[in-house]
Amino acid sequence: MDIQIALLLAQDGITNGAIYALLALALVLVFAVTRVIFIPQGEFV
Repeated sequence: MDIQIALLLAQDGITNGAIYALLALALVLVFAVTRVIFIPQGEFV
């Protein structure tokens, strides 16, 4: 595997992880404030 391909895969993994982390944080914040699970939030991604 070329080093450039490995770097691109690592960047993609970090980006996807950051998106999932922000989605989880938003879900926790909305649930903590309203005590309602906001189901359609997954459609925003």
